[in-house]
Amino acid sequence: MSETPGSRFFDAYIQMAKKAKYRPEAPNEGMGSVELIEEELKDQDRLRQEAVAYAKRFLEEQDSCSFRIGVSNYDTNRAFVYAIEAARLLCGGHSAAPIALKLLEMAATDVQASLTHARASS
Repeated sequence: MSETPGSRFFDAYIQMAKKAKYRPEAPNEGMGSVELIEEELKDQDRLRQEAVAYAKRFLEEQDSCSFRIGVSNYDTNRAFVYAIEAARLLCGGHSAAPIALKLLEMAATDVQASLTHARASS
């Protein structure tokens, strides 16, 4: 079976769920927390249905050139800018990928600093 954008978006959703415990198609409070009971979290059919819905929505957003991302948070707004610009560069292909990677590294560093600062302030 050949890969398609939809299958890659499906796979990306499965990987986000497995590695980051992030499931944007699951019921949530809008801040990254999934509102599912343990049994629902383990349900692989549910996960696949979410991934299909996500891939479909992502393809529709891509085809319309309109991605809803929300509003930046002050504490992480520099990382927000770096991540968005990295995403724009990734639309350009391999030649821009090294710059995109550097911006993503900058975003990760900025988010880590924000988390460190928040923990120190608590």
